Amino acid sequence: MTSGPNPGQIFILDGTEFSIGRDINNDFVINDTEMSRKHAKIYIYGQGFVIEDLGSTNGTFVNGQRLVGIHQLVSGDSIAFGENVNCTFEVPVFDPDATRVSAQPPSYSPPVSQPPSYGTPVPTPSTAVPPLETFISAPPAQQYVSAPGQPSYSGEVPAAYPVGEKPKKKNKVFLIILILFLLFICGCIVFWIVVDSMNLYCDLFPGLMNAIFGSGSCP
Repeated sequence: MTSGPNPGQIFILDGTEFSIGRDINNDFVINDTEMSRKHAKIYIYGQGFVIEDLGSTNGTFVNGQRLVGIHQLVSGDSIAFGENVNCTFEVPVFDPDATRVSAQPPSYSPPVSQPPSYGTPVPTPSTAVPPLETFISAPPAQQYVSAPGQPSYSGEVPAAYPVGEKPKKKNKVFLIILILFLLFICGCIVFWIVVDSMNLYCDLFPGLMNAIFGSGSCP
């Protein structure tokens, strides 16, 4: 970008189509009053890159000519979005796999003027152009950072206490009661066996025995 909100910035194009405009959803976000929300786009056409205006209010210009249709980009083309934002499209000779729009005009290749296109696709150049990575200067997209210390949730609210804590306490109490009950039953069985084997009914329960079996059952 030679002029605009962030002169000197370079943005790498590593895909096949890139939108340019003021809206943050564009691939290249340029926050300038001359920019429309969806201003223009650059994409691969044939074996090169072309630029197309998307009906912007202030227009897209290549080498001073306002675009009506698509325009085949070549190294050194001057691209303007409205009156404030200007970029230079260049293809570095030292790296045939990269294409970029930089902040400074190329020192190795003078700007090549090309007449504007008015709705008719520009023929693909006869010289084959290898697949290219593209650079265009643009201000960085806005990033939103959450406030320090602010918790983030993925749709679940932390439980007030560990799940299953209360059922564990209930199970523990039930187990203790069950053990005590079993010990009581076992104690009663052992006690009854001892009383029966030693015939201690009259010694321990004389009144009960006389009431059940009649007076005189126990002396």
